[in-house]
Amino acid sequence: MEKPLFTAHNILLDDGTYTKDKNLPAMTEEPRLISAKKVFDSVFQGDRDRLRIADLGCLEGGYATEFARLGYDSLGIEVRDSNFAACNYVKSKTNLSNLHFAQNDVLNVEQYGRFDGIFCCGLLYHLDKPREYLKVLGGITRKVLILQTHFALTDDFNQLGLSDTRFQLSALEENEGIQGRWYEEFNEDTKVSDKDNMRWSSWENHRSFWPTKEYLLQSMYDAGFDLVMEEFDSLRPNIVQGLGRDYYSALRGTFIGIKS
Repeated sequence: MEKPLFTAHNILLDDGTYTKDKNLPAMTEEPRLISAKKVFDSVFQGDRDRLRIADLGCLEGGYATEFARLGYDSLGIEVRDSNFAACNYVKSKTNLSNLHFAQNDVLNVEQYGRFDGIFCCGLLYHLDKPREYLKVLGGITRKVLILQTHFALTDDFNQLGLSDTRFQLSALEENEGIQGRWYEEFNEDTKVSDKDNMRWSSWENHRSFWPTKEYLLQSMYDAGFDLVMEEFDSLRPNIVQGLGRDYYSALRGTFIGIKS
């Protein structure tokens, strides 16, 4: 199998090679993966091979692969041909019977049954109905949701005395009964063939809705996760710096929902 282009995940394969470059940080050094492992270790008891984990919008399969290496029954779901080719390549180069990939729109995640844990990294901010999707996830998650996503601020940046965010967001609006801001992903008339090459963009909707942090946490709670929190371990080693101006420029955080 010919090796496809990897744009993000530097995965160690069984033959000792990497999907990107051995001189670059590997997936196992990724702070978000390390944090997710700690969350799963803290929440789950018993044999990992009895626990199902879903990686939604798994891109090139890096997180799903490492979850399988930890012993979980791991499913990565990815819609784009270019990204899914990378997932298949990783699957062919790793001897992991508990690693699975499915090519599908993540909006169809209910087709795959229930999961003990869901890892949703870099996906929710690509949706135009995030609250509705969180309700779907609440229905199929037995225990824990790890949500790594962008969010919007209630106040404008100039009101907070901050330099502008790196993203062009709309004025504060209401969508699905929650407050947030719209982000333009691409032009409405973009062809499907062109969208497949936009590997870090939404799939169907040309604009996405970013809830404010308050409404994001409320939506998680309303979806059935009765213990919700923001997690900062992925900002280590310098959490103080991580919560400075860059935090508000990136408008991105890690949120945990647990069914207690």
